[in-house]
Formats: sequence, C-alpha cells, structure tokens
Amino acid sequence: MKKILLIDDDPKMLDLLKHYLRNEQVSILSAPDGEEGLALFESSSVDLVIIDIFMPNMDGIQTIMELKQKNPDSKILVISGGGEYTGLEYLKQAKALGAAEALVKPFTQIDFISTVQTMLK
Repeated sequence: MKKILLIDDDPKMLDLLKHYLRNEQVSILSAPDGEEGLALFESSSVDLVIIDIFMPNMDGIQTIMELKQKNPDSKILVISGGGEYTGLEYLKQAKALGAAEALVKPFTQIDFISTVQTMLK
C-alpha cells in the first residue's frame, strides 16, 4: 500500500484531503507544519508528500528543500492558495526546488485525485 504524507497547518484542509483520498488504496500520515512533517518523513517510508506553502514554524519552501536534501527522489505535490500573485510565485519557486506538481487552492477532487494517482505510478 502506498503511503502519503500530508503537511498543512489548516485542520479543515487536512480533513478535506483525507476525505478526497478515502477511496484510494493509500495509507495517510499528516502533520500541521514542516517540522513535524520532516520528523514523520524521516521515520516512515513515504511514497508522496503533499505540502502547503504557507505554514508556521517551517514553511513549505523550506520543508521542500529539507525533504529534497534528505531524499532527492522524493515525490512532492505542493498546494497553495495564498493569494493570486504570491501563491503562484511560491508554487513556481517550489517546483524549481523539486516539487513535481503544484495545485492552486481551491482545486477539485477530480484534479487532486488525478494528480495523486499520476504521481504514485
């Protein structure tokens, strides 16, 4: 079974993503920020990391850099809704740092599941 790590400081978004993934054959770990997410990443074998950009303690950009340093082959899907201009700029930066895919909030369940399924192949 594939394992997905969700990192987002918004409990409602974490619940929504878990709900979206309910019919997929995956195991889900979650963390409210980059620091806890990195600890879970280091202690578990994870197939995909889904990470928000704007979070306290350690933001998504810093977390992506740390993830890629620990495992350059990590698959990362970055998500953000932090404003039209800034959110898109940060998503571009995240992809430049190694995130394979990016989704702008709000996204549909269909787009989310399709992206996750493609990344888990």
